This record gives sequence, C-alpha cells and structure tokens, in this order.
Amino acid sequence: MGEEEAIHIKYSDRLSGILICITVLLLPFTTMAQQTGIDAWMETRPVTHPISEALADMWMAKAETYNIYDEEQLTCRTGCYEQAIFLLKGTGNTLKEAMALQRLGDCYNHRGWLQPARTTLENSLALYRQVSCRQLQGVYNLLGNVLDQMGDYDKALQYGFLAAQTAEEQQDSSALLCTIYNRLGLTYYHLTDYQHALYYFQQSMAIAVKCRDTIAILTLGPNIANSFQRLGQPEDAVSVLEDMRDRYPITSNEDKITLAAGFAGSYVRMEQYGEAAKYIQQLEELSKTFSASNYMQDVVFAAVLNYYLATGQYHQVYRYGKAYKKYCEEGGYIHELLNDYLYLFKADSALGRSLAAIDWYQQYKLLNDSLYGEAKSRQIAQLQVKYETERKDHAIRLKDQDIRLLKEQSRLQQAALNHTRLTGGVITGGATLLVILLVMGYNRYQMKRAIHRQLQTQRRAINEQHEALHTLLLAQGTLLEEKQWLVKEIHHRVKNNLQTITSLLHTQTAYLDNKVAVKVIRESRSRMQAISLIHQKLFLSEGRSTVDMQLYTQELVAYFKDSFVCTQQISFQLEIAPVWLDVIQVVPVGLILNEALTNALKYAFTEKEEGTITVSLHCTLGEYLLLTIKDDGKGLPPDFEKHKHSSMGLLLMETLSEQLDGSLSVKGEKGTTVMLIFKPPHTRNSTPAIKNVLNKTA
Repeated sequence: MGEEEAIHIKYSDRLSGILICITVLLLPFTTMAQQTGIDAWMETRPVTHPISEALADMWMAKAETYNIYDEEQLTCRTGCYEQAIFLLKGTGNTLKEAMALQRLGDCYNHRGWLQPARTTLENSLALYRQVSCRQLQGVYNLLGNVLDQMGDYDKALQYGFLAAQTAEEQQDSSALLCTIYNRLGLTYYHLTDYQHALYYFQQSMAIAVKCRDTIAILTLGPNIANSFQRLGQPEDAVSVLEDMRDRYPITSNEDKITLAAGFAGSYVRMEQYGEAAKYIQQLEELSKTFSASNYMQDVVFAAVLNYYLATGQYHQVYRYGKAYKKYCEEGGYIHELLNDYLYLFKADSALGRSLAAIDWYQQYKLLNDSLYGEAKSRQIAQLQVKYETERKDHAIRLKDQDIRLLKEQSRLQQAALNHTRLTGGVITGGATLLVILLVMGYNRYQMKRAIHRQLQTQRRAINEQHEALHTLLLAQGTLLEEKQWLVKEIHHRVKNNLQTITSLLHTQTAYLDNKVAVKVIRESRSRMQAISLIHQKLFLSEGRSTVDMQLYTQELVAYFKDSFVCTQQISFQLEIAPVWLDVIQVVPVGLILNEALTNALKYAFTEKEEGTITVSLHCTLGEYLLLTIKDDGKGLPPDFEKHKHSSMGLLLMETLSEQLDGSLSVKGEKGTTVMLIFKPPHTRNSTPAIKNVLNKTA
C-alpha cells in the first residue's frame, strides 16, 4: 500500500468517526420529528434513516471528484462508493443502493477486478428490477463488457443486445448508446466476427461525431482500424488512423498507445516492418508510464508480440509472451490469454522446443473449445436473430403508432377545415347574392343605353382586328421560316462540333502511353458518338424534335461493330418497337445504351469467345417503356456490390436514370442484364407511332 493511499484511508476513518458522532447526536431530533408527525424528512416515501442517506450522498458526491482513469484516484473513488453502499444497506432506499452498486461495479471493472465487478453489477441489476426501474441500459452495458473480458461471450452478447434494445426503445441517442454500440462491437471482435464488429463501431462513431465527443472518437478510431486490419484492408486502417491523428489532438498516453498500436499492426499487415518498428519502440517507452496491471498494457502486449512474431524475433516473442500470460491470468482476461497461448506455441515451435510447444497448443485448444464451441456458436447466432427480430418488431410498432397519430391529427384537421369552409361558404353566399341583386338592378338601367354604343364599338373593333390579324399572319410566316433555318443551323453546328471533338479524342489516343488514360478517352469518344448520332438524326428530320429509336439503335450498334475488335464473334439481336422519343429523353437513353454495350463488349466475353448481345425496347405497364441490354457472357464478378459505386459507367447510368425519373437495375444471372424502365413525356401522344404502340400493347 502506498503512502498516499494509507493517508487517505486514515483520513476516511477519521471522517467516518466524526460523521457517526454527528449521527448519534441527531438521532433524538430524528425521533422527535417522527413522533410529532413532521414530514420534513420525507419526499415521495418515508425516509427512516435520514442521516445514513445523507452521509451516503456525501460519499457518492465525493467519489465523483476522483478521476476514474488515474490509478491512485480510482482507488479513492472505489473506497467512497464502498462507504456509501455500507451506509445505504438497510435504509430501504433500494434505487439509490442499486445506483451505488452500479458505479462501484464500473470501478472494479476499470481496476481489472472482473469477478467482483460481475457480482456487484448482478446485485445492482437485481435491485433495479426489484423497484421496476426501466432505465437499465447502463447496467446491462457494464455487465456485457465485464462478461466479454471474462470470455463468457454468449452472455456478454445477450446483455449487449439488452442494453441496445432498451436504449433504442427509449429513443436514447446520448453518449451511452455510443458506448453500448462500441462494446457490442468489441464482443463481436473477440468472436472474430469482424464484419459485425465494424458495423457497430461505425454506428458508435456516428453518434460520437454527432455529439462531438473527442474522447469517444479517439477510442473508436483504433477499433475501426483494427477491424479493417482483420478484414484484410490495412490501407483503410492506416487511412482511418491518419485522419484521426490529423483532426484531433493526441495528448493522453492512453490515446498515444492505441494510435501507435493501430499503426504498428497495419504496417505489419502491409509487411512494412521498418515503419512498424518506429511505433513498437514508442509503445515500449509508453508502457513504462503505466503499472504492470493497467489495462493499457494489453494493447502494448498485443502489438509488440504481433510485430516480433512477424519479424522472426522468437526470443522476444517468448519473453513478452510469458509476461503477457502473467498479466492475463492475474486480470482474468480469457480472450487475451487464448491469443497468448498461440504466441507462445509459435515461439517454442520456431526455437525447436517441441514438447513445450505441444503443451502450449494443448492449452490453446482447450481454451478455444470452451470459448468458441459449436453449442456456443449456435446460442450466439440465436441471440443475434432474436435481437434483430425484436428490433424490427419495435420499429414496426413505432411506425404503427406514428400512423395512428397522424390519422387522428388528419381527422381533426379535416373536421376543423370543414367547419371553416361551411362558415365561409355561408358568408360568401350571402354577400354574393346581395351583390348580384344590386348588379342586376343597375344593369337593367344601363343595358338599353349601352346596347347601341356596344354595337358600334364592336363593329369598329372587328375591322381593326381583321387588319391586325392579316399583318400578324404575314409576320408569323416570315418568323417561322427564320426559326426553321436557325434550328437546322444549330443542329448542324452541334453535330459538326461533336464530330470534331470525337476526332480530337481519337487523335489524342495515338499520343498516349498510359492505358488507363487511353481507355477513359475511348469511353468518352464513344459517349460523344452516341450524342452525335442523335443530333445527326435531328438535323436530317427537317424540323422534328424527336428521334426514331429503331434507326438510332441500329446505327449505334453498327458503330460499336466498327469500333471494337472483338465484335467479329459477337452477334447482336435488336428488338426495338417503333418508338419516337423527344430529344430531352433520347440523350440520356442513348448514353445509357452506350455504357451498357461498352461494358458488355469489354467484360462479358473472354478473348475469341462467341456470344450474343440482345437490345430491346418495348412498352410495358401501359404508360412505361422498358429498355433491356442483355448478354450471355460470364456475368458479374462476386465483389460487384463492393465496387459498384466506384464504377464511372454505373454511376453515369444511375445518374441518367434519375434524370429520366426512371428505375435502373443490373442483374448478373446467366450473363449480365441492364434494365431501364421510364415514362415518356406526356407530349408523346402527339407522336402517332407511340400512340399506336401503346394501344397495341393495351
């Protein structure tokens, strides 16, 4: 026991003695207050031990002044809560006793006393339930964290789900929900389910960023980075850590350790051992600032062992592994002990100590079977399904409540609106009737006098209008001719400019050595050709603002046959209905058709493989058009969804489908199929071809 701790305990004992004396002196007054019926000692219930509760409140308030992350202050904080619980026992204030037990369990957890922490938190939960308290997400969360560290993953996951479900039901979006999601992610991380772990870490990070909680952000960044490492994405892990380092000040030694460990692990995964060595040296120095039992030593051990094992320094692995074993056994860290057995097995194997290596592996196997047995895996999977089901049911119930509330509000608003309309209608009707009667009387008086003047005025107006109409007809004819000439001139110039750009792109490819740049320019040239064909059609259609899709599709396919070398063994089937589209729609449709054909010719078939590409455009669902581009090639790659949003072509097609107010889908069954369904503009009824097709389809 340190000198400062001994002084603190003596001070606490002396203070306790003084407070007990005060209690004894005040007891007669307490009895007198109860005998005379004075209820100044009572709030919502009779307080039978006012002095004990007041002293307990004082100890709990004193505990909050100590920092839970400082080891010496954590000892003082723990002692304060223990004093408060001692005073609260027997007072009848069950809720306050449960709160004190929960905080004491958190202190035990921070000190690494896992079994006392578990027992204390279970007692707290029992008292909370005894008084029917509903705010249980905090104690559920702490229990889940303690059980996770003890390796009891099925119960840890159960309490984690209960914490998240309770918080979500009460619409708790505070920092506590951030902690709950983080600890759920840690449990999944220890279960080696890194995809679920990453999901909950990112959910927690979203809340931390929203709340601007820098401490939580600095904790979650390395957790997300470690998940990326385990998923085989060390570059993403480094990116997360560098972003965190650049955005936020790293001042505490805890944050420096987690950041250095994250970088070291990522560079080891990338086999950049020189970069990793810098952070390993930093970790070994920072480790000396903490006691041997501090929870931060676990981060240091894991990173250092991983580095020395990867670089073949097996004597160092063995030395750190033995120290890590002692740390895990004293703290009760089961998952960490399992990993350490594997480190020691690999070290002894590499050093030629076969019997010791076999012994380490047997211990590893026994502990691994107890942690990740088949029965536990099934139980964990059932917990996951149950939690997801209950979460969805809760969301449905909330939606139903919102719908009922909106319907009731709508009904009340409609009733008020009807009443307002009725009152306004009566007033308006009376006023209108009065105005009509007045106007009719005055009109009869003026009618005879005005008829003659009106006839004369109308005759003069008719003559003037006839002359003005004749002049307007002459001017309109001249303007129409000028408009037609200007439209043709514009289309001609646009077509020529597009062809010039296409030729420039074609010429530019001859001077480029970069294959990616040549590929991008060729794709751009293909898109420009698709638009150029549209303007060529408009120029030749003598004033029309629509394009024949049959002829346009045939010419676009012919262009692809001439542009791609591989089209000799590829056949095209065109099933295009006699549809005319406005220029507003034909440009995005032509570009989507261009992108789909380009992707099919580039990726659907291997070299010299024969295949068929089918292009169809038909009316469907009465008012809609369905464009389909299908090939019988090798289909989509397995990781298509992962890279879907990084493809320029797919992003362009999705953007163009939104411009059409349409829906785009890409399927990879038996080849690749791109389908676009959209609605032509209402003005399409003026085009006879579309109207006939729709009637035929109907």
